[in-house]
Amino acid sequence: MKINTISKYLFLVISLLLSFRLDAQNIIADTIKVKAGKLSEQLGNNKDLIKYLTLKGDINGTDVTTIRSMAKLSVLNMADAKIVKGGIFVSSIYDDKIEVANNEIPEEMLYGKDNITSVVLPEDITAIGTKSFSDCSKLTTIIIPDGVTSIGTNAFIGCTKLISVTFSKNMALIDYAAFQDCTGLTKISCRSLIPAKITPYTFFGVSKTNCKLYVPQGTSGTYKAATGWSEFKNIIEEQ
Repeated sequence: MKINTISKYLFLVISLLLSFRLDAQNIIADTIKVKAGKLSEQLGNNKDLIKYLTLKGDINGTDVTTIRSMAKLSVLNMADAKIVKGGIFVSSIYDDKIEVANNEIPEEMLYGKDNITSVVLPEDITAIGTKSFSDCSKLTTIIIPDGVTSIGTNAFIGCTKLISVTFSKNMALIDYAAFQDCTGLTKISCRSLIPAKITPYTFFGVSKTNCKLYVPQGTSGTYKAATGWSEFKNIIEEQ
């Protein structure tokens, strides 16, 4: 069973368990079949009440702006969603209009959203943009889908509660400071046979002694010789 499939099943189980307590805790969960650019309209008056959101269908820049504006959003499942070009995504940092490309997590998508505890990424994405999850200080785990080849500068910087990250089989570049100051990291799983290119600051602030690096069978020697990865003291081959 694929890791992404497992993550979807886990997400479903967790959502079902949570649903038994939604009414008592005044928590709202919703599943939306998105029409590109229409998410705000489809959410209606529940937009600022929803904590658990599952999206299916197409998401464009306008929908990303809507997601950013959801005041209580904590758990976001986009496994069956597709990011498409179009719409207007306004950055919360400098009010810049950011272009959204097909199958890419746009820069600053969830920057500083400190209510976010869990994200399941779209299966079709190929890249994760600059500062896309910066300072999501309550995010605990992230699984990178197999189509992703690059993670941008500062993508997860400051995600201090991040415990584990799983990289795709096709990862080629994890850019400058992408996981800087992710001080809670204790497990990194690399599924690529060839170590992705990283910089001296990609994992700056992560304990290279306490954080275990899991790699495919037969590749520990390659990772131990690779720039940046060689700094990790516990490189373990997956069984």
